Formats: sequence, structure tokens, C-alpha cells
Amino acid sequence: MNSDGLMNRISEEVLEYGMWTVEETVVAAVSGGPDSMAMLHLLHGLAERQGFRLVCAHVNHGLRPQESAEEAKLVQEAAQRLGLPFELGEPDVRGHKRETGLGTQAAARELRYRFLLDTARRHNASAVALAHHAGDQAETVMMHLLRGSGIGGLTGMRRVREWEGIRIVRPLLSFSKEELITFCQNNAVSYATDSSNTHTDYTRNRLRLETFPHLESYNGRLSAALNRLADTLGPEDDYLHEQTLIALKQTCRISQRETELDTEQFSLLPFALQRRLVKLILNYLSEPGEETDFAKVDLVRHRLLSRGDSTWTLDLGYGRTCTREYDRAFFRLGRPNPGVLRTETIDREPGIRTLQFGGLEMIFREEREVPDPKVLMTLGRGEAAFDADLIEYPLTVRSRLPGDRIELPRGAGTKKVKDLLIDEKIAPSERGLVPVVCDAQGRILWVAGLRRSGHAWADRRSEKILYIRIDRALC
Repeated sequence: MNSDGLMNRISEEVLEYGMWTVEETVVAAVSGGPDSMAMLHLLHGLAERQGFRLVCAHVNHGLRPQESAEEAKLVQEAAQRLGLPFELGEPDVRGHKRETGLGTQAAARELRYRFLLDTARRHNASAVALAHHAGDQAETVMMHLLRGSGIGGLTGMRRVREWEGIRIVRPLLSFSKEELITFCQNNAVSYATDSSNTHTDYTRNRLRLETFPHLESYNGRLSAALNRLADTLGPEDDYLHEQTLIALKQTCRISQRETELDTEQFSLLPFALQRRLVKLILNYLSEPGEETDFAKVDLVRHRLLSRGDSTWTLDLGYGRTCTREYDRAFFRLGRPNPGVLRTETIDREPGIRTLQFGGLEMIFREEREVPDPKVLMTLGRGEAAFDADLIEYPLTVRSRLPGDRIELPRGAGTKKVKDLLIDEKIAPSERGLVPVVCDAQGRILWVAGLRRSGHAWADRRSEKILYIRIDRALC
């Protein structure tokens, strides 16, 4: 196929996938190899035909000093011949590797992408074009397949993705390596050959040099088959991602510090969306590049669906935790800090007294008018009444303490406050926020809103009644 035919194919890709428009600026990332040199010349011809602006960018990683310098010179001279702006990046890969603990290839990639994004911003470009071709895509899909990736990995490299407001585009994914080399040979386009491409200590190189030739004995069009797989799964993965975002809105409440999940709503989702939703939430809490493995995602999914395992906390790595509290689960960075009330003292004084604990309000009111005891029996759980003359003051309002027990009415014995809170399905993180009212001897009179004790019962002989009400209206 001649140059015009190849440019037409790129033009169709650009239009179909919305890579850029004719009014925009595109940065071409050019390494100096045949793929990127072919892309540079093809995009230059297309830019002259369509009118968009093209910038040539090259990164000299300095890992192969003599070769790297020659490649940088080759790309710069090509840009000058084509009359294109040229940008050279020379990052300190070894220094970045020491600082971050990344491998050589990962450190180089991170710095390369940072330089390309910075270049795009300096030139007010909307897109950065990378020269990955069909062979690269096949290798990527195979690598993900061997690692046990899900659909997201088997979609391979996307033709277009947004990164920090810049489109990263790959206009050559439908081109074979052979087509690009032939273009360079037919059009006298010089290119460099990277000697590291022959080193089989890199997984990608070993795949290309050893694994693919063997597998092609079973399927001579293996690369085309893997590219077809990626193209098929890409739109399906996009659709499932959209459904996961909808599920996120339906089942979660997201704040700056945590994501709260409704476990009942979660249980109604299809399994495929359950896994995706858990992974999406965990990835939101991670640094870029810190992926969550399948085993961890499925562990969380199973625990969230468990009927007999309703309160727990899991450490999920990278500082993330998931805490389940009955029908709610919380995904956080770090472990939750259980809330605790400040301790307050109440003396016996006339009138109405109010205590506030954040969004919780407690009202103490003593009255001389004693109602019929049957009326007192109808009080809701948010209010308790006591014979004021049988109470030993001062009263103390506090959070529960280890070993707390409450004496039950009518001689029914005692009960651990901890067990009472569990029976009432009070979330572990909220148990310290339930006020416990004690008398001067430390006897528990009332676990506010849940259970009063058998002390100081009011009857017809009572002369004064102390009412205590808990009000959460401020929450």
C-alpha cells in the first residue's frame, strides 16, 4: 500500500475514534525506531493535507549512552527536515529509580509520559500520539492473558484515553510492523534499531522472540486474532464500566474520606458488577498504578455477601481497609477510629439542662407532677423516667467502658452493655457514641435510647420525676 493509502487509513482511525480535529495540535512521541519514524512522516503528510499542527517529541533515557545520543540526533534531524517543532527530554531515569524503587523500565516509562504531557501543555496540544502497532497490541494482550487478567486487561491498549486532560492516542494499532518498515524503506525514511529489543531478559521481548513464533505454528494469524479479541472486548468493557458507575451511584455514598456501601443493594447486583464495583472502589483509594488483584476483590465480595459474618475489618494493602457494619460497609484509607463521647457530670438542679455531643443532644428535666405509672410505661426508647429522690447524684454521662453491665428490670439479672449493643446491631464504630448514664456509685441507669436499668423506678409513691431524653435531630 502506498503512502496515500496509509494516510487514508490513519485519517479514518482519527475520525472514527475522535483522536483530534483539524484545528488542534498533536505531539508525536518519536523514539527513532521504524514504527515511530513511520508515524512521524505519515502524520506530517496528513497534517499538510488536513491542517492540524504537529510537534515532534523525543525522550533520551540515557540507558544506552552512545545509541541513545544517536537516536536523539536522528529524530531531531528528521524534525528539522520536515519543518516541525522539536522537543527533547533527558530525564534522570536512574535517579528516579532510586527515589521510587521502581524497575528500570517502569521508571523510564513514568518519566517519559510526564515529559510528553508537559510538552503537550507547553504547546497547547490536545493529543499525544504514540506509535504502538498491531504487534505491540498482540504482545500486550498475551502478557495480560498470561497474568490472568480480566476483560479490562484483554482489551489491550486503547486507541484513545484521557490522561490529565490530554488525549493519549494510538493511530497505528491497525498497522502491522511489516507495513511500517516497508513504508520507511520505500520512502527513504531512516530509523534506528534498538539493541535492547534482542535481550530476552525482558518479558515482552521473550514473548516476541520465543513465544509468538511457537504459537504461530498453531495459528499463523495469531497477532490478528489477539487484536480482534481486544477490539471485540473493548466496547464490552466500556459498557460494563458504565454499568458499574451506575451501580456505584445506586449503592454507595462517597465522601472525601470514605466510600459507604449498602450491602443489601450490593447483594442484588450481578456477580460481574459486584467484582467490578469492589475493584473500582479500591482503585479509587490507591495511588496510580497500584492495581487490586482478583483474589483480594473476590475475598471482599464474598465477605460482603456473607449472612453470618456481619461485622469485620479487612486490611487490603496500600493503606486501604474495608469495614463491614451489618448492612453497611466502609472503604477507607487507614483503619477507622471509633468515636468516644467526652464525659459529662450532671448535678441535681432545678430546670432543664442540655448536653450536646456533636450531633447528639440529651435533655434532663425534673418535674414535681407525677403521672400515672401506666403513662410512664408508654415512653418511647428515646426517653426514660426515674424517681428523682431515689437517684444518687451527681450523674455521669460517658461512653461505655470494658466490663460495663446493666441491671435489668424486674430481677432479670444483669447484661453486658457490649452484648446489648451487639443485640441491637449498633455498628462497632458507633458503640462508643451511645451515651451511658450512671449514678454517683457508677451504677448504669440508662443506655440511652436502648435500655433502662431496674434502678429508681417511679411509682405512685414518687414525688419527683427525672426525665432524660435523647434527641438525634441535630444529626
